Amino acid sequence: MNVTEGQLVALAEDGTRFAIDGPRQRAVVPESTGDEAELRFTWLGVTDPVVPLASGQQREQVGLKLRARDGCNVIYAMWRIAPSAGIVVNYKRNPDDHESAECGNTGYTTVRPRFMEPLDRLVPGEPHVLRARIDADVLTVYADGQRVWEGVLPADALTLEGPAGMRTDNARVRFELRVPQAAGPTSRR
Repeated sequence: MNVTEGQLVALAEDGTRFAIDGPRQRAVVPESTGDEAELRFTWLGVTDPVVPLASGQQREQVGLKLRARDGCNVIYAMWRIAPSAGIVVNYKRNPDDHESAECGNTGYTTVRPRFMEPLDRLVPGEPHVLRARIDADVLTVYADGQRVWEGVLPADALTLEGPAGMRTDNARVRFELRVPQAAGPTSRR
């Protein structure tokens, strides 16, 4: 796992289970396909300190990165914990930028679902599984084995290429990230 922001603490010698206690975490698995990922996690509560997003909004969330070319070009499937519970899918596209310092919080587009189920607020200490998969132009998100979000990705999002990964904001978690390994380059298009 390549950590691009924050710090992971290894909980297993084989490098499969990790802890996050800081307010911002970003990571990718370079040799993954980018079209599918599964995050098995236990949310332990809010971080101390709590750091607002670059937009100034305060959120607690844990989620998956798909086709994550870099910090400026990525698809997110996020399990929002606060201020309200639910799945939110968006993508960030800034073709000429590659570092978060270059693009900041510009280039985000929220993807509207064609199907969505409400989620209960997470309870600290309970294990959960978040899985997302892109099939052609459809992204499907599962929470604890149930399909909870599905939508058609716009053409702009489908141009993104890169590996899968994970992200947290103001969420203390213990997790295992599972991603399919790429047979060749991580770019599929």
